[in-house]
Amino acid sequence: MDRRGSYISSQLIVINDKLQLLYDEIGISEDERNTRERDLYSAVSHALEQQVEEVTAEKENLYRSCHDLREQLTTMMAALQDVQDLDLSCGAGGDLEIKFPLMSAFESLSKKHEELKGLYAERYQKAHVALELFENLRMFSSAMEGLENGILALNPDTLSLTNTNIAALEAEVRRLSEEYERRVRIVQEDANQIVTLWAQLGTSQHNIDRNILACYKDKPEMLGLTNAHLEKLSAKKNMLQEEKDSRLRRLSATKSAVQHLWSKLSEDEAAVRAFDRANRGIALHVIEAYEQELARLNEKKRDHMHIFIEDARQTLQRLWDSLYFSEDEMLEFTPAWTDIFTDASLAAHESEIARLEQLLQERKPTLALIDAYRELQEDIIELEQSQQDASRLMSRGPGRRDPSRLLREEQMRKRIAKRKPKLMNDLMTTLRKWENENGRPFMVNGERFLDILREEEVSAKVRIYYLNGLMTA
Repeated sequence: MDRRGSYISSQLIVINDKLQLLYDEIGISEDERNTRERDLYSAVSHALEQQVEEVTAEKENLYRSCHDLREQLTTMMAALQDVQDLDLSCGAGGDLEIKFPLMSAFESLSKKHEELKGLYAERYQKAHVALELFENLRMFSSAMEGLENGILALNPDTLSLTNTNIAALEAEVRRLSEEYERRVRIVQEDANQIVTLWAQLGTSQHNIDRNILACYKDKPEMLGLTNAHLEKLSAKKNMLQEEKDSRLRRLSATKSAVQHLWSKLSEDEAAVRAFDRANRGIALHVIEAYEQELARLNEKKRDHMHIFIEDARQTLQRLWDSLYFSEDEMLEFTPAWTDIFTDASLAAHESEIARLEQLLQERKPTLALIDAYRELQEDIIELEQSQQDASRLMSRGPGRRDPSRLLREEQMRKRIAKRKPKLMNDLMTTLRKWENENGRPFMVNGERFLDILREEEVSAKVRIYYLNGLMTA
């Protein structure tokens, strides 16, 4: 605006003209007039300068307000850059430049700010809540090494609040929460097992970690969540578990031997029950008690050695029978046929039993086929005897005919006819394979079983011919 056209300028000219007229009418001298005008100018100048200062301050405040709005808009627009159809222009220039007049610029910026702040506040609050959760987990990030990333350094004031970034932030919060909970769960489970193992092993007070005992129930995270903490806790648990397993093996072997000797030596049942009640669990004193009891029973066993050797000989006989040993094979183990009852004799019997049990296990598939063959042979003999009984065909008298007997014979005959060929084939194949692998014949009661089977094949043909003759008759 042209200063000459301003209200102040025009009014000052009018007032000055009036003042000069009054000076002329009064007849004030030139010097007096100059003095009075200087005083008047000083007063007017002070008032004008004061007004200039106030207006300048008003301008600066308005400019700062515009500047603050522009900064906020810049932040909001950067954060909301993923919003489609968002008009980010401002003013005639279509940017955020602050131009005069400031009132117009302020009005334009305020309008744009009002348009964006609702959407921005919603995004900001969402990110702020997520970051608050994240801040709660930051204290654990150092405890869970290897989980930190760039998101840890972000804050809502500088974070780009695009939906993509907020989704990434929320996903990171979930990831850290899940990892934290997973590690807490691992620590609690391991600590629980450690406390249980301490109790089972009867661990003494000075060997118990008081920190684990204090934290394992309600605050397992205080035991540490780093990989090193987890590995240390797991190692302690594994060490205790190994000790438990070792004790169980040691106790099981000792306890089994003790119970065997209790039975063989006919120990007092009340005393046995009392000992068992007094020695429960796997604490060292329990194992030592059983080992001492075994030592006592072994000493007593030496005084009753004949009982144990006779029992071993009965076991040997059962194994010989299961293996179809011949008498010569049985006689090969000479300790079984002497009257010597010593520790050495018992050890020899036990060693032979172990060998025969291993042999029985190795021959089990072949022996199962032989057992099945012998059962089938018994059925064949039973059928032949039944068919040779003429009374089964009588309809009168004390041995009168049983209508179902002929049906049972027919069913048995069909079952034998169906089962025998396959059984014979499987048995011969198995025996040949066994003999090829071992380089010696498979003996049953002193005879090569393959020879027995071949003889049976010949006899079977004769029996079939005979049976067919009886049926024809």
